Amino acid sequence: MINLIVACDRNRVIGKNGKLPWSIQEDWDYFLRTTAGGAMIMGKICYQEFETYAEGRELIALTRDRGYRFPHAKTAHSMKQALSLATQKPIWICGGEAIYQEAFPLADRLYLTRIDRTFDGDVYFPDWHNTFKKQISRKIMNKDGIQLEFLILGKE
Repeated sequence: MINLIVACDRNRVIGKNGKLPWSIQEDWDYFLRTTAGGAMIMGKICYQEFETYAEGRELIALTRDRGYRFPHAKTAHSMKQALSLATQKPIWICGGEAIYQEAFPLADRLYLTRIDRTFDGDVYFPDWHNTFKKQISRKIMNKDGIQLEFLILGKE
């Protein structure tokens, strides 16, 4: 099974200057717990932010630079190659924006954390509403005055 996993704000912001624009421990814990035991596919910028958590995880990082190698991940130059390198299941597509967009037609489910706040950002999650229409589960929590909505969505 191929899954997308992402957290975004009200305006679909997912990043700013190569980093998450928020620090919400509950969201981060959910991400780490949910993706544990699977293969994680991500772009170079996402990998650079995640690298300190790489130990014990199957990571596949995408880059267009044919000479670049990731120190704690398998290196892939296309989504097709990344998927073929994955040995663990499920597969988790972890960003960034272009990688999510490319994976939309391939993914079975979207694990979406909606943060009920707006943040300044320069990277956005693609609009999912026409692709992932079926709500499988929904959990809401409030943390420090911020509402988090944990959704699992599927295709119809």
